[in-house]
Amino acid sequence: MQTVARSPQKAPQPGAFLLSRSGNRALAAPLAFIILALLWPLMVMAAHTEGARVAEVFDGDTVRLADGRHVRLIGINAPELGHDGQPDEPLAVAARDRLRNLVEGRDVRLLFEEQQTDHYGRLLAHLELADGMPIEEILLKEGLASAIAIPPNVREIARLQAAEALARQARRGLWADTYYVSAAAETLNPARTGYRFVHGRVTHVGASRKYVYLDIGSRFALRITRDDWQRYFHARPESWRGANVEARGWITEYQGRLHMNIGHPAMLQRLPGAGIL
Repeated sequence: MQTVARSPQKAPQPGAFLLSRSGNRALAAPLAFIILALLWPLMVMAAHTEGARVAEVFDGDTVRLADGRHVRLIGINAPELGHDGQPDEPLAVAARDRLRNLVEGRDVRLLFEEQQTDHYGRLLAHLELADGMPIEEILLKEGLASAIAIPPNVREIARLQAAEALARQARRGLWADTYYVSAAAETLNPARTGYRFVHGRVTHVGASRKYVYLDIGSRFALRITRDDWQRYFHARPESWRGANVEARGWITEYQGRLHMNIGHPAMLQRLPGAGIL
């Protein structure tokens, strides 16, 4: 019987195997980091999106999902439907009906930002149709809502402002109705609370431990938390004294004075003219 000789195998040098393993580990660490960096935006997006079906539209910016959860759309405010005997705001029904036409009974994608629920327990999300069509942009471009920025959910505000600007330039919807014309601060009274557009001149700048105040006249003030000012406003508060401004937001009354909480520069436009008083 013929014996077939095996080719001799070279014995590994001491430490050769360890060097190979060590080299692989050295290469693997930066490679894993690169892969994670590339995939991270997709992972974050996946964690902050969800598919759902809209069962009912309440108004121009709030819906109920098939599972019973309520969703308040991020970044827009639509006219209010009347409650407790109060009349509807102009175009409130049109905004609700348009949103119904877009999403009621249809599958949508919810896109979340940093804060996912509000103090009412509603989900806070952007809505997209299955084809990627952004619902908020449609309503803004048609003049059926205005853009708002409520921290910390301000990631898409530039895109939403651009959509609103198209409607304003074309005088569509809200922007053709005198109800939504900016009111001079000195004409406001406690009966005109709720979401409003207001303009005037900053006559005094003040501060407390929690807030920065921009007074527009003696009875109306814009109120910004110090945290929001430091995060979003890139100027000293005093630099706003004497500025002509237009603000949007919800007016409340407290001890005979009217306040509007502002959380982001998108809610406060500095107009041309005037300066330090």
